[in-house]
Amino acid sequence: MKSLRLFAFSLGLTLGTQLFAATLNDVELPDQVTLLDSGPSLTLNGVALRQTYMIVDTYVGGLYLQTPAQNEQVIFEAGEQRRMLFHVLLKKVTASKIARALKDALVVNLAKPDQQRLEPEINQFLAMFEGKLHKGDEVSIDYIPDLGTRVIIAGQSKGIIPGKEFADALLAIWIGKNPVEDSFKQHVLGLN
Repeated sequence: MKSLRLFAFSLGLTLGTQLFAATLNDVELPDQVTLLDSGPSLTLNGVALRQTYMIVDTYVGGLYLQTPAQNEQVIFEAGEQRRMLFHVLLKKVTASKIARALKDALVVNLAKPDQQRLEPEINQFLAMFEGKLHKGDEVSIDYIPDLGTRVIIAGQSKGIIPGKEFADALLAIWIGKNPVEDSFKQHVLGLN
């Protein structure tokens, strides 16, 4: 499997002052991140390559958790800070195309009543994606207790969507019952 061949841990490799925990498809992800100046450090739980049509490298994703875990239910129940980061590998893609793909993946994991209840949050999230994303751009989807879901696209904060339910629905895209790709889920959970 391509993602297994490309996945290489490089613990101990220091570039400048930043420690990188993983390199996948030439994308280096740091071992730890912090979401708020006074907040806890989050640790890279796992990293995965997302491919479409089994041949097109779309993005490298990394899941950062306050308390690393390999079980999705434990992650959802923890209620701690977390980040799902994806690093764009495509040369250029419209943000609206990414938003459509995220919406499709989101609704697959939601029952119809939940989808209807979360429709305002879903629409707010989708409106954050505008313009184009280029190779190397990153999207961070952060859950911060008592605040909600913070979205950062290509270094620009796009806002915060209140509520944990929406944050969990978004994370389910990658680690829910119907993830974008089973192997992606296994890798970000640190199981492969």
